[in-house]
Amino acid sequence: MQREATSWAAAEFKDIDLGDQRLNKRAVLLAERLAEKPTASIPSACGGWAETA
Repeated sequence: MQREATSWAAAEFKDIDLGDQRLNKRAVLLAERLAEKPTASIPSACGGWAETA
């Protein structure tokens, strides 16, 4: 699946500041994955617990 230049999650979280750019990107990715599988558990939507940390 090809990602849009600016995803809806990136636009929604554009002002997020978790103190580290990597955490900001992870929050956007987590929101995108949860939106793709809204009824799945967090680890299932993300492919495992390692992807959620």
